[in-house]
Amino acid sequence: MYLRDRSLATPAAYGVAALSVAYAVVFLGAVRPSQGANLTAVVLSDLFVLLSGLLVTVVAATVGDRIGGTEGTWVKLFGVGWALLSATHGAFALAADIGEVAVPRLSSTDPRGFATFGLAGLWTVTVGWLAREGRGGLPRGLGALGIVAGADLVLLYVATLLGSETPILVFGGLASVVLGPAFWMWTGSALRR
Repeated sequence: MYLRDRSLATPAAYGVAALSVAYAVVFLGAVRPSQGANLTAVVLSDLFVLLSGLLVTVVAATVGDRIGGTEGTWVKLFGVGWALLSATHGAFALAADIGEVAVPRLSSTDPRGFATFGLAGLWTVTVGWLAREGRGGLPRGLGALGIVAGADLVLLYVATLLGSETPILVFGGLASVVLGPAFWMWTGSALRR
């Protein structure tokens, strides 16, 4: 299926960039210092994950269509898949936090960020690689950024899996404040053309 209204992808990508920074500000500024006791901040961070996942589905479908062929189909399906898993993580956490339902620390919908970090990183590296090859008319520089941003997300997943606090802060900070927003802003700009 071809997403005919490509104009949706640009604001969706910009929205993902904005939500990434907003998540970092709320999580690092309020959730983490309160150790999760600030319910408003926790609910906001859950909502940001949910909304980001939903917006990525539009961007992933459009990027896949732009790339075309078998690789484009993979980019579209894999991208929509990881984004919906990430959105499910946000929805599950949001429902649990609003209802003040105790849940295990290990998310059953996205264990240790498997989709939100790991699969998202693989998708971003793949999009970067294809852009470096000139696929879909995506800028080659965006490709280089995608490879770096994707590798950072994979490293964030590994650090989260291992529970390594300092690498989580480093890779997470880069992903949510620098590399991720830059990737999504540039992707949004590239999809306008």
